[in-house]
Amino acid sequence: MTETVDTVETPTRAETDVLKKIDALKAAAEAGDGRLDPVVLTEATQIVDRAGQRLRMSGDLTVVALAGATGSGKSSLFNALTGLDLAAIGTRRPTSSMPLACVWGDEPAGEVLTWLGIPRRHQVQHRSSLEDARSEDLDGLVLLDLPDHDSTEVEHRLIVDRLVELVDMLVWVVDPQKYADAALHNRYIKPFASHSGVMVFALNHMDKLTPEQRKSCLDDLDKLLKSDGLKSPTVVATSAVSGDGLEEVRSLLVKRVSNKRSARVRLAADVDRVADRMASQCGNAKTPEIAEADVTELVDSLADASGLSVVSDAVRRSYLQRARAATGWPLTKWLGRFRPDPLRRLHGDQVSREQGKALRKSAASEVAIARSSLPAATPVQRARMDAAVRTITNKAAEGLSRPWADSVRSAIRRREESLGDELDQAVARTDLGVSSNPGWWSFARVVQWLLFLVTLGGAAWLIALLVARIADLNDPPLPEWNGIPYAWIMLVGGGVLGLALSFVCRVAATNGALRRSRQVATALRAELVNVADSHVVEPAREELAAYTKCRDSVATARQ
Repeated sequence: MTETVDTVETPTRAETDVLKKIDALKAAAEAGDGRLDPVVLTEATQIVDRAGQRLRMSGDLTVVALAGATGSGKSSLFNALTGLDLAAIGTRRPTSSMPLACVWGDEPAGEVLTWLGIPRRHQVQHRSSLEDARSEDLDGLVLLDLPDHDSTEVEHRLIVDRLVELVDMLVWVVDPQKYADAALHNRYIKPFASHSGVMVFALNHMDKLTPEQRKSCLDDLDKLLKSDGLKSPTVVATSAVSGDGLEEVRSLLVKRVSNKRSARVRLAADVDRVADRMASQCGNAKTPEIAEADVTELVDSLADASGLSVVSDAVRRSYLQRARAATGWPLTKWLGRFRPDPLRRLHGDQVSREQGKALRKSAASEVAIARSSLPAATPVQRARMDAAVRTITNKAAEGLSRPWADSVRSAIRRREESLGDELDQAVARTDLGVSSNPGWWSFARVVQWLLFLVTLGGAAWLIALLVARIADLNDPPLPEWNGIPYAWIMLVGGGVLGLALSFVCRVAATNGALRRSRQVATALRAELVNVADSHVVEPAREELAAYTKCRDSVATARQ
């Protein structure tokens, strides 16, 4: 009984899209690099490279390999299909340990055979004059006779392993005694179950079986292959002695050669196999999204831990103190000189000066940012920050397969380790506005000094008159305005106007201090947004983008 299911005519994958599938597999491997199983990624890269090499070669050639165990009769089947006697060309094939290639037609096969690693002395050109006219139907066929896959020689098995990965089609020659061999099924058939469309199983030595035994072996082999994962295995009963099944095998080869797409079908099957393995690791979950509310909570926790309110309040009080020193009445503002600047306690003025120096340096130079002297985050603040980071991490990894979830967590964890230092540097990078003062401060200072000098002039005038009277000198005339001496006008008016100006300047400085405090808080929060983005959000989104690319590319490769 013979079962011949020609899966070539109805491939399970669209081999016409093999280039698209290969590109998708390459993109998936690149996206999964460092995240998925390196063994699978290496296999994917090898398949992409191998596919590129095969597609650059002649598409008119179809490489078919006869493979089997010791005593399966594959060499006899090779002789029967080629019509050549291997013994007659023994000088070209010294031993049966090396593969032999027979090429039909005039299509140059040197590049393909070199790629396959077949030495020239193991290559045979099939001439149509040796066979009937039907040999032309096989023009473009490269038929290989492989060493025994169960050979005791390691080199022989390595040759089979290599060529099994490269050929366009495999004809597994098995005999009634060894078709259930575990080594064959576990090593070659089960791993390549998705390659059903590019494999044929020739149950050889059928001439030695009765019709009942023949049917039983064929049915049993079919069940074994389906249990291995092959959906529609192609099984042919053959005998190199009686010639049974040779015509069916030949017809299969003719169809493969005539449609000239076996290489693409094989490559598509290779892509499917590794893409299925990648899909099992990658998963197909919807890409998680990081909510803006969670990012806002993270920034709020960073603001709390970095002392944003402390810095902005210090900026406000420092602004007020410096404004009073610049615009206050000279007699009262001197008292303020003994008060320490609030920013000086935080080394904020030092940070600002170093920041100014850094901005003047070359862009290529290394900028050293001084650490501020803000109080360390309290345990409560640290716990809030850790909780915010953990929330984003968990939501970014939610629903992902374990490799991708671990990758998201690792990416954030690596950057989170430097989060504390980055918060301190964010404060150091923020312009606190210490180096620039409003222009009206200078104007108010000049006016205050003029009023102060007028006040001193009036006082000096009055003192001079008092000294003159005490010394019984002639009482000098005292100019008046509406009965009020100018000296008193200068003394009282200068002092009152100076104090009034100080009050007006204090009101203006209070508003300016609040405005400057809000500006610094906004600038510092912007720095903290950048810190949150660079150390938590962006690493997570980069991993999620890689996941999306890998997932979508794997889906395309499996189409």
